Amino acid sequence: MAFQRADGKNSTITVADAKESLTAVELNTAMDTILAKNVFAPEASELKAKVSGKLISTTTQDFIMTEV
Repeated sequence: MAFQRADGKNSTITVADAKESLTAVELNTAMDTILAKNVFAPEASELKAKVSGKLISTTTQDFIMTEV
């Protein structure tokens, strides 16, 4: 989640292991709640607006090792 701060800079908040079924509505609601609660102030600058949100997923492929 990327937010614009009061000083004009952007800050991001990441959530490890976010659910894969996350919807845009849920993300927007979470970001709105973060802004409304006003508990984050990176470098003493309050978060003022939503900039963007992304769900990033990675895939790992395990291989079975065999003897040569």
